[in-house]
Amino acid sequence: MICKACLSDREHRRHVFTEMMFGTGERFEYQECIDCGTIQRLADVADEGRFYPDGYYSFAKPSRNSRVIAIRDAHALGIKSILGAVASFVRYDPIVGVIGDFKIDPSSRVLDVGCGSGKLLHRMSAAGFKNLTGVDPYISKPTSGAVTIHKSDLQSMSGEFDFIMFNHSLEHVPDPGQSLGDARKLLAPGGRILVRIPTSSSQAWTEYGPNWVQLDAPRHIVIPSRKGMSALAERCGLSVRQSIDDSTAFQFWGSEMYRKSKPLTSSGPSDVFSRHELRGFAKRAAKLNIEQQGDQAAFLLTAA
Repeated sequence: MICKACLSDREHRRHVFTEMMFGTGERFEYQECIDCGTIQRLADVADEGRFYPDGYYSFAKPSRNSRVIAIRDAHALGIKSILGAVASFVRYDPIVGVIGDFKIDPSSRVLDVGCGSGKLLHRMSAAGFKNLTGVDPYISKPTSGAVTIHKSDLQSMSGEFDFIMFNHSLEHVPDPGQSLGDARKLLAPGGRILVRIPTSSSQAWTEYGPNWVQLDAPRHIVIPSRKGMSALAERCGLSVRQSIDDSTAFQFWGSEMYRKSKPLTSSGPSDVFSRHELRGFAKRAAKLNIEQQGDQAAFLLTAA
């Protein structure tokens, strides 16, 4: 199969990965591009919705954030305060931290693609952002209010946006090039696209192979390498302007659970690993992020 990132049509490496999040044990064929290293699923899956049950994390109902969390998030997103600095020091949150690193104005028109229940958008709203929209074809119903969420696909969206996010959603679509192209059409002049996504250009893939937790078969359809992400952006009229590795200890404790044949939903990390082990995983993740070898990254794209 042609690589969906770099379009290489050579004979690629074949792999078989097992569904482990819920422990169904079903096996799925994937390929690893011989040229760019991107990993992709080889065949469609019947009744794919059954792999996204009601308990799937992105569909969880947004919780009401405490005032301290809202102030911490606001600080990370650029609305600075002394209390926010203290709260961020006590408990840094990588999701809003990475978004904040790209310096979005609170008045920016933001679109979150594949937003699920809109947890991140509601946090941004509590932090002071005003123009927040989400789109997800799999939610139970659309919502409106401080955050507007459309039950539809990206192709159906109209208007212009200053900041479009694929927050761990692009790996779930069968044609990421189509999705990025659709996002490019919605981008306002000077606008930016943020893609947070697992990457096969990582120590975790090298070390754990089929037990790497972010393979997440069959839900993750295309997992680009760093080279593949650049190629994908380029053929959509976009350019990778900046990237930040934002991997966490999850790459280790999740993969170690899979090595032990433990489904991800069977128990929490503190039930399986000691505090010392979890601290070691976090320390190692931070080091790999600096070395750009983490298992996920945030790519900032602009019009080429």
